[in-house]
Amino acid sequence: MKKLALTCLTASLLFGTGMVLADADASIEYRQSVYKVVKWHMDSLGAMARGDAEFDADAALHHSRQVHALSFMAKEGFGEGTQGGDAKPEIWANWDQFSGGMEKFQEVSGAMVAAAEEGTLQALRPAVGQMGQTCRTCHDNFRN
Repeated sequence: MKKLALTCLTASLLFGTGMVLADADASIEYRQSVYKVVKWHMDSLGAMARGDAEFDADAALHHSRQVHALSFMAKEGFGEGTQGGDAKPEIWANWDQFSGGMEKFQEVSGAMVAAAEEGTLQALRPAVGQMGQTCRTCHDNFRN
């Protein structure tokens, strides 16, 4: 457990300072991993919002908080010279637009947490829809 905590602390210090991974392949793997985890949490939230899974207020709050935390990690894998993977070159050609999309991801995921904190499906459903739309817009513009 101590080793895991030390690893997490080291990673947060490295990535929290905005340091870009030097190796493009490692950066691509990092960002793809972050988005896979986002998808895992969003799948659960989406299932609840659509009625495909029973609403669980505690689980909704947990998944929302995780997506929000990940929203601050996502951009770190897109440093200069890290083109590749499913990322379109437009990310680097339109960096301000892409950065704005990442800020929107943080904002909307924060609103989703606030909705989940209300503890009702009625509050969560539109927030999950807004999060899905935010993801879709970025994917349409910047993902192959």
